[in-house]
Amino acid sequence: MLKYIALLIIPMLSFASDSGETDILQRSINFFLFAGLLYYLLVNKFKIQNIFKDRKKGIADKLNAIQEKLKESKNQKNIALEKLEEAKLNAKAFIATSKKESKMLLEKIDSDLQVELENLEKSHKDQISIEHRKMVRQVVSEVLEELFSADSIKIDRDKFVDIILKKVA
Repeated sequence: MLKYIALLIIPMLSFASDSGETDILQRSINFFLFAGLLYYLLVNKFKIQNIFKDRKKGIADKLNAIQEKLKESKNQKNIALEKLEEAKLNAKAFIATSKKESKMLLEKIDSDLQVELENLEKSHKDQISIEHRKMVRQVVSEVLEELFSADSIKIDRDKFVDIILKKVA
């Protein structure tokens, strides 16, 4: 700011006078001051224009960089959408596969259960048969003990064993 004031005051304080002498020196100094001031203002004007051009160019470069990032993010978005669609298809395939596997496991479990039930039923029948035989033996044993202990039937034990062996054989 002080420069501008000094540039305005210096021409007034210069050697310009009203005397009858030739004032070529004073006019030359005034001219050089005027030319210097004009040069200073014009150079600053071009510097200001360059600053604005540089600023405009910087803004354009930033805008271009932002647009490039926008294009890149759009491409990444498209790639992500494609991957999402692929993941959806894979998920559907996994769901279908898991349903098939669960169905097969259910069938296998059902068949294993049927086999186990048949085995249990057979085991139960065998157990009933064994218990029936035990009961028959026990009843026969009790009847025989009663017969042998009583004097109602007089059979010799050896003959009785022979009779039973013949029946069994």
